[in-house]
Amino acid sequence: MTLSPEIVVATELETTPDVATPEGSPLSVDVWPAEGDEGNQMTWYGLGEDSPEAVGGYRVYRWNPATKAYEKIADLGSDPVPYFDTGAKRGTTSYYWVTAVAADGTESLSAGGWVVTAPAQ
Repeated sequence: MTLSPEIVVATELETTPDVATPEGSPLSVDVWPAEGDEGNQMTWYGLGEDSPEAVGGYRVYRWNPATKAYEKIADLGSDPVPYFDTGAKRGTTSYYWVTAVAADGTESLSAGGWVVTAPAQ
């Protein structure tokens, strides 16, 4: 009996954002896996207390590969650091944008960061 091998084509799910993070943000973002089931932890810096861009607070966005867009996950006050994204899935790479929000609601250019989290054990 002669067996023929079956050919299988596998493709990798592309999770990298299709949208580039703009240059020139007044913020810098650091992201890392949080302890236990807390998701991902992030901090940002770069604006002083008197900066008009930060008066209204901050917005956090996470890349959704299904919709191919950064989606807002949090509207935060002017002193939210650190922020925990408890909705981030374990065992994946998460991409984030953070913007400063002025008192009139306008947003600064986005600062970006990403993190790889370990699978759930």
